[in-house]
Amino acid sequence: MNADKLLDAFSELDEVAVRSAAALLGFEEERMRTKKPVKTIIRVALIAAILAVLGIGTAYALGLFTMDVRAPEEGEELTGHYTYYDPALKENVTEERDLTKSPLILQFTGEGEIHRVEFRPGWLPDGKESDFLERYGDPGAEDWFWYYTSFYDRRLGGAGILYQIQCNYAFPGCTVYMDGESARAVKEEDWGDLHITEIEQTSYFKAEDGSPLIYRYVLVFDPAAGWYISIGGTADFETLEHIARELEVRSMDELAENSTSDYYYLGVGIG
Repeated sequence: MNADKLLDAFSELDEVAVRSAAALLGFEEERMRTKKPVKTIIRVALIAAILAVLGIGTAYALGLFTMDVRAPEEGEELTGHYTYYDPALKENVTEERDLTKSPLILQFTGEGEIHRVEFRPGWLPDGKESDFLERYGDPGAEDWFWYYTSFYDRRLGGAGILYQIQCNYAFPGCTVYMDGESARAVKEEDWGDLHITEIEQTSYFKAEDGSPLIYRYVLVFDPAAGWYISIGGTADFETLEHIARELEVRSMDELAENSTSDYYYLGVGIG
């Protein structure tokens, strides 16, 4: 018996029966704004409870993902690989990148498909008329994005970003690295089914008074679906948390495909 067979079996249940069973097992329907049907969410929770009773690991059976946020250990070898086709050599070439000096890394495990997601901001801080917005999303889907940046001074590049919202994916075996003088996780908590990690980064940029520029990040991670949304910038944690709590997230039919690289960068900036 696996999660797919269980899900097929539960698909025939009446919604009232599913809700009643979930309530009996202590599961709530509340979840950060999502387009997934409530019945589906409860059914997954119900399967998780039954698997727990049967002694079956839910992380494996449900294809759940994990995200480990940590500093590299002393002496640890961390190497990223990027493969591309070289037309001159007429063959694939793999380049390596040393990630050992990263102050903080993210690494993932899990199984199962990861679908692309898009978000729709429900609240954003008031800006000035001089602020510049850079947004990318499906042209046919109004107000839905996978990338959204607000610059209070675009001339400063990454140093002028108030907040930047971006969809990311927890590809198993992939390492996400950060840079800067330092970076550390300062808070972790759960918002329903979502796991929240808050990071403070001392960047290489300098403020106008010459002091190091501090970036803050709120990472909203869905361990069941394998996506996370990063909300980072020079704004304070209260502002970034407010943005995160009001985001509406929807899953797409299209799968998120990993590139030819087993690493990528987490930070705020242009390009």
